[in-house]
Amino acid sequence: MIEVSIFADEVSNDFEEEIDLSKRAGASCIELRGGIWGRAAQTCTDEDVERMQEILAKYDSRVAVIGSPVGKCVLGDEEEYQTHLKWFDRMCELAHIFDTKIIRGFAFWTPSRKDLPRPDLDAIIDEIAAKLTPIARRAIEEDVYFCFECESSTNSGSCAEIARIIDAIGPNDNMMVAWDANNATRLGEHPLREGYPLIRDRVRHVHVKPNQYKTIETVWDSDATYRQVFETLIADGYDGVATIEHWGSRWLMLEGVRQTAELLADLQA
Repeated sequence: MIEVSIFADEVSNDFEEEIDLSKRAGASCIELRGGIWGRAAQTCTDEDVERMQEILAKYDSRVAVIGSPVGKCVLGDEEEYQTHLKWFDRMCELAHIFDTKIIRGFAFWTPSRKDLPRPDLDAIIDEIAAKLTPIARRAIEEDVYFCFECESSTNSGSCAEIARIIDAIGPNDNMMVAWDANNATRLGEHPLREGYPLIRDRVRHVHVKPNQYKTIETVWDSDATYRQVFETLIADGYDGVATIEHWGSRWLMLEGVRQTAELLADLQA
């Protein structure tokens, strides 16, 4: 069963309003990133957590994914890296508190932090793997999934790059994928013919972004549709959430929830 989730901090800066509006639009859960009374997931307090739990219960919602920033740091900056290791410990705590195993993450900034040029992974793959190994081990110990998001500003921009990074880390069933087909498509990787086959067995989370026309009719400018994406995931037994992200405004975010909820209701009827 695929449920609709949302980055609620893109709807409001008030946590209760975020949950209320998102739930009304059709999102049964959220990906926790920011909008926590001025704080983000990595800096929220235990008191914040208690308030969030009360509001989530009030609206019969839940945190399905921890949208962490772990790994969005400079490869080679040891001080920043150590901060991200500490953040990952906190992400694990939050995952346990909110009863989820899914933690979104990344594989360090690219030098340009832009779509192109893509990094020369051959030159840095060993360093990336070495830096991510403590997180990989910790994920096993904590029984959580560290899910690399396809994010062009990082070294894990495409499914091909993520597959290479996971392989370099070595055998680990807790290093998984947050598949953002839109992001990978913008790097020239066809979502279904090229990307998905490389990560098919590792998809534990999905992001949904709109095309240029603010619909999910196509995955960006490709000939693939989100209907085909979800049909493929359902056929392969995907059981998780699809998070709405970066639609451009509060109301467009809620429209993204409605479009995705309608599509999934049709496919899963």
